[in-house]
Amino acid sequence: MKKRILYPLICSAMSVFSTSAVTANTIDPEEELAYNLGIQAFIYGAGPLTTSQVRKTSTTTSVPLNNGMAPMNQMGKTLKLSGPETRIVPTVNNDTLYSQSHINLNETGPLVIEVPVTDNRYFIVQLLDNYTESVENLITENVGTQGGKFLLVNKGWQGDVPEDIDRVIESRTPFVWYIQRVGVAGERDLKAANKVNAGFINYPLTQLGQPQEPVQLSQATGGIPPMTRPEGLDWYKLIDQELRNNPISSDSPIVDQFKYINIGQAQPFDEENLSEAQKRGLMRALSSAQQIISYAGRDLGVKNNGWSMMYEGGVYETDYLSRASINFRAAGLNTKERALYPNRYTDSNEQQLDGKYEYRMTMPADAPAKAFWSVTMYDAKDLYMIENPIDRYSISSNRPDELVYNRNGTLTLCIQHKQPTEANCNWLPAPKDDFYLHMRLYEPSEAVLKNQYQLPEVFKK
Repeated sequence: MKKRILYPLICSAMSVFSTSAVTANTIDPEEELAYNLGIQAFIYGAGPLTTSQVRKTSTTTSVPLNNGMAPMNQMGKTLKLSGPETRIVPTVNNDTLYSQSHINLNETGPLVIEVPVTDNRYFIVQLLDNYTESVENLITENVGTQGGKFLLVNKGWQGDVPEDIDRVIESRTPFVWYIQRVGVAGERDLKAANKVNAGFINYPLTQLGQPQEPVQLSQATGGIPPMTRPEGLDWYKLIDQELRNNPISSDSPIVDQFKYINIGQAQPFDEENLSEAQKRGLMRALSSAQQIISYAGRDLGVKNNGWSMMYEGGVYETDYLSRASINFRAAGLNTKERALYPNRYTDSNEQQLDGKYEYRMTMPADAPAKAFWSVTMYDAKDLYMIENPIDRYSISSNRPDELVYNRNGTLTLCIQHKQPTEANCNWLPAPKDDFYLHMRLYEPSEAVLKNQYQLPEVFKK
């Protein structure tokens, strides 16, 4: 009895979807399929797209430079703290010196990473795969203060490990982004910090045992130039290139469907192989995907007193939208245990932060960072530092000589465009218009990792 009743209902439903709906909304299914897959491919590919763009820009030099640029498989370093001129990626920090390598393990073979004696200075060697997933973080806790040697290898590598290698680190992709940071306690500390920074090197395993010298840096004529943006369907060409060079077998269920738009296949993406309907769909998808990523990024993470807590950094697994949003806002994020990045666009009343107003924020005496913390000012549109008359782009507990503490150990920040009149206020200069605040908690406490610590609000005066 049930079958006789249900069957006509199914037929009726099928009839509605196959006739009435199509009649009411005529579409080109080929274009719509390309559009929908194009959005998914762009969101999925945003991680490798970001690393590709950084790699392309950072390696356009024939020699290592003192602005962090270097040829492929070599290391560049910075000799001073980043500022408004540093526009390689959004929200670069103003707290540490950098060393950077873009590595292709298929070319180098197993790579030795050497960490020098660091004593009590903050450092981290961050290794990201081509999808910006954390491979490993080398820090004082797992290295010690007296340095060591570590071997970076392709997944599945089989080989003999020399006795003086402390540990083997395996990457699931041959392309690896090496980002290494060394803390700086103000301008007077730069010389000592650079001496430590120079000791971080990497080289092929075939050179182990040979004398190794610090990287010889040439003088750069400026900072790393801004990333060049692809045009039109070249976005998909770049995504396709990265997926083919760095395939992830566990992601094949999602990548396999991109065959309908010629992405991730044996042959490189070529728009000439697409129909006009597919081209129209992919061009529409380009605009939609970037708007979706931008929209998702503004409210990314858990809220804590108006701050967005990006706990997902460096470990995204299948959360491709978070991976895309974080990379478009702050490429190269650490895992939450190594650094947290609370950030905000708005004040305590959820109004956009604007330089025509004055704001106050008081950092508590028990700030939840075991290493140190900072708050950095960026423009709200592009998320770069903005020039100001006192060359101060962040307030950092690692630069105590610059700070004026309250009697109870708290620290008040005056966040505004004009210089404040209060004697005990630490001025963080703002631009004339909209801005964005990015906090960094280096080695965050357990309480803030569990979101059990209330961060300070930002109040309009």
